[in-house]
Amino acid sequence: MAKTWISGATDSTSAETDEPPRAFSAVKAILVAVATLAVGCAAVYGLGALHARVRQAPAYQVSASSLRLVEGPSWMTPGILAELDVGLLDPDFPQRFSLLDEGVLERIAAAYERCVWVQRVKCIEKHDPRVDPGRAPLEIVLTFRRPIAFVETSRGYCLIDAKGTRLPGVYREPRLGEERLLVIHGVQTRPPGVGSVWSDACLEAGLRVADAVEPGRKRFALATVDVSNVGGRCNPAESEVALVTSSGTRIKWGRAPSPEARRLREKTPAEKLAYLAYVHKRMGRVDGVLDCVDIPNEAVRRRSATNRRLRS
Repeated sequence: MAKTWISGATDSTSAETDEPPRAFSAVKAILVAVATLAVGCAAVYGLGALHARVRQAPAYQVSASSLRLVEGPSWMTPGILAELDVGLLDPDFPQRFSLLDEGVLERIAAAYERCVWVQRVKCIEKHDPRVDPGRAPLEIVLTFRRPIAFVETSRGYCLIDAKGTRLPGVYREPRLGEERLLVIHGVQTRPPGVGSVWSDACLEAGLRVADAVEPGRKRFALATVDVSNVGGRCNPAESEVALVTSSGTRIKWGRAPSPEARRLREKTPAEKLAYLAYVHKRMGRVDGVLDCVDIPNEAVRRRSATNRRLRS
């Protein structure tokens, strides 16, 4: 029962043939038609009654409260899991329903698509419990919007995904459960409504850098992406984007990845991470040991010391 939702001659030998009156023939045809219709209606009624009994059978009944994500991605907190309750997403959704109800899969999909955390409903499949009793009657596959960073605002920290979509919640500290994410500092525009894309040039630059440094985020203890100087709005002579580690080491990144950066032959993100790895290897660590790492100029400054050239 698997169903997927993401489809008459006359005799001329006798001159005096006794033909039945035409009125009789018409009556006979009508009687045959009525009899056939009666049999057909009885069959349809019988099938409909049988379908109704099967639809209401306990094996096909599902509780709406059971449509919850048991385990999500590592970043998904219990609070986010609770937001994926179909009853909350669709208040009119019945508490119990049958797998055979018309349009039930489409309605479940529509409910999940209302949730900002859900990027796409990939598919919903239902299975006949009589065929495979050990298998869940409904299997729902969802693609989630993965939070990539917090944006620092005057009221707290807002979550965004890689495309700049604002996700639910305002947080007092940049932590999602036990997982810390990068903080983008220096965005001056106000946050949009939940589910809307945050259109801001500085934020877009910060997102590109956050995506580029993700492979080395934990290794180098990266905590903040400072975009307050994007476009040289604070100091044209300084690095447009800077990274800050958990212990306050400032890393001058240069420009965010862009066609302009390539045109000016700035180091690629891979080359910049390779230089950070080189500094990490030579110094033992980056976070806390150094006051500043200047990637474009390949220089480092120890804490309470003068600049030191450290060519890769």
